Amino acid sequence: MNYLLPIILSFIAGSATGIGGLLVLILGDVNDRVVGFFMGFAGGVMLIVSFLHLYNEALNIISTLSTVIAFAVGTFVMMAMDLTLPHIELGFWEEGVIDKDLFNRGVIIALGMSLHNLPEGIVISTGYTHVPELGVLVAIMICLHNIPEGIATVTPLLRAGANKWRALGLAVLSGIVEPIGAIIGIVVIQALGGGNTIIGWGLAFAAGVMTYVTIDELIPVAHQYCNLPQKHVISTGLLLGMLFAQILSLIIVV
Repeated sequence: MNYLLPIILSFIAGSATGIGGLLVLILGDVNDRVVGFFMGFAGGVMLIVSFLHLYNEALNIISTLSTVIAFAVGTFVMMAMDLTLPHIELGFWEEGVIDKDLFNRGVIIALGMSLHNLPEGIVISTGYTHVPELGVLVAIMICLHNIPEGIATVTPLLRAGANKWRALGLAVLSGIVEPIGAIIGIVVIQALGGGNTIIGWGLAFAAGVMTYVTIDELIPVAHQYCNLPQKHVISTGLLLGMLFAQILSLIIVV
């Protein structure tokens, strides 16, 4: 197995947050409904790859009970990591910021992305170890969800009056941890022998991770941008994201 390729894939996927942030700098302030739509779209993509590919592949390798347990472990690990992130009002903001709450919101989204990008790197390396095409598919899906996350990070920072390059830098930095996660995934899988059982557990674990990220991060952030009367925007994005992911799955045969 070429260990460099999943690391490169995770680097590309992680860099997508910076691409999303750069789009805001190029296009200017992005409409809230557009951000909400694409966060919903990203959620649909993530759910399809989680259940149609990762979870389903795990069922083909290990027992149903083992798959359920590994999936649950993935979600609980992510929940435990989230609890380590201090959900308090940040006590810092740079000169020129005119809205502290908006600034804090952007920083907290970036911190949450950093927290979730580490296990997402593990997801890519696990998928690639099982079937290279699966690793490529997962990397593309994560890339698609990282772009709107970059937009969701930079938009409130710029609205708050933050320096645009520092805002972009924060989005870029949040994606850097993804290759680190890929390296961790490779090391752990090889240390445990790299057998089919380990891969099966890893795939189910990865499905739990990505499902949690969708439920805990993508959908809630989407609702921050779209209020209750506009919830259909998120639902439309979610459904189209699921459809797109299924079409992409037919192109990249796993």
